[in-house]
Amino acid sequence: MRPSFLLIAAFALLPVAAAAQKPTEDDRVSPFAATPDTVVTAMLTMAAVTPRDLVVDLGSGDGRLVIAAVKEFGARGYGVDIDEKLVDFATRKAAEAGVSERAKFDHRDLFKTDLSSADVVTIYLLPTIMDRVAAKLAAELRPGARVVTHDYKLPGWRIERVHTMDAPEKDDVTSKRIAELYLYVVPPRR
Repeated sequence: MRPSFLLIAAFALLPVAAAAQKPTEDDRVSPFAATPDTVVTAMLTMAAVTPRDLVVDLGSGDGRLVIAAVKEFGARGYGVDIDEKLVDFATRKAAEAGVSERAKFDHRDLFKTDLSSADVVTIYLLPTIMDRVAAKLAAELRPGARVVTHDYKLPGWRIERVHTMDAPEKDDVTSKRIAELYLYVVPPRR
C-alpha cells in the first residue's frame, strides 16, 4: 500500500474512532501530514525568519520545517512531536542535512514545551486543539514573536497577513490543493 493511502485511511477513520470512545489526550493531537516543501518555504518567508531566530515547530513530524529554517534561513530550530519514531526520523534527517548542531528534536507533548525563547512558532495541527494552542502561545511567547499557522486559525488572535497558495502535493493526504497560511505577531503586554 502507498503511504499516502495509509494517511488518507487514517484521516478517514478519525471521526469514527472519536465517536466510538471517549477522547483521550492522544485524540486531541494531529496525525502526521507532511507540509509540502513549497509551503514550508512560504511559512518561513512569511515569518521573516533570520539567522538570529529560534524557530519552534509544534508537531514537527519529519522535521522538514525545522531543517529548512536552519539550512535555508540560517536560524536555529527546535521541533517537538509526540511520535517518537518521527522524532528519530527528523533527527536522522537533520544529521544527513548537516544541521544537527542547530536543529534539535524532542519527543514530547507540545503543551508541556516551554515556548518562552521562541522567536517564531510554526503550526500545522488540527483545528480541534487550536484554542488550547492559542492560549499557550499567548501565555508564553514574548511580544514581537511571530506565529505562522498552516490551514487553521488561532481563535481570538489578530491575523497580520494571510497567504493562500496552490499546494497540489496536499491532495494525497487532505484532498485540499490549497494551503492557507496565517501570520500573527504577539502584541505588547498591557
